[in-house]
Amino acid sequence: MRVILTEVINKLGKIGEVVTVNNGYAKNFLIPKKKAICFTDANFRVFESKKAEYEKLNFKNLDLANKVKTKIEGKNIIIIQNASDDGRLYGSVNSGVIANSINEIIGEKLVSRGEIFLKKPIKEIGAYEFKLIMHSEAELNLKLAVARSESEADNILHPEKKIAKEAEERQEENNENEARKKNTRKTFRKKREDEISE
Repeated sequence: MRVILTEVINKLGKIGEVVTVNNGYAKNFLIPKKKAICFTDANFRVFESKKAEYEKLNFKNLDLANKVKTKIEGKNIIIIQNASDDGRLYGSVNSGVIANSINEIIGEKLVSRGEIFLKKPIKEIGAYEFKLIMHSEAELNLKLAVARSESEADNILHPEKKIAKEAEERQEENNENEARKKNTRKTFRKKREDEISE
């Protein structure tokens, strides 16, 4: 099926290009999402008259995507959920939950669930990566931590801190054990000396 693109679409084309795509892709995705219109001579003439509007809308969407990108880039998304002791969530974290979390961080409702792409469903506590694609020219890879508490989320996102803390605790424990051994030896020697002297 031939369509006229009304948005810039990665690996497909720019605004105003006539491209051939599979019927299902056109009917189920491009046309309903208003990313393209069917190609006919009449539609092409209508498109040419509205091309400036489509380009203005595309520029506005790109500007909005860049605004979100600057607000959220480099930040980690933390979602607190109830989970069992073995780490399995009661329910799951889907793109809608992630979109709400991002909207809370940026303070505006700009991100929808359709703009979030997960590699796999999230059903366990852990760190995950996902893509936020609000515009074909503004993709963003983000990290997500799903945890039962803020401290657990911090440990998930920064495992090196946890490892350093555990190493420090082990060192303290080893120092305490050494001190106990020395005290035990001193006590044993003193008892022996007392026994010998008597």
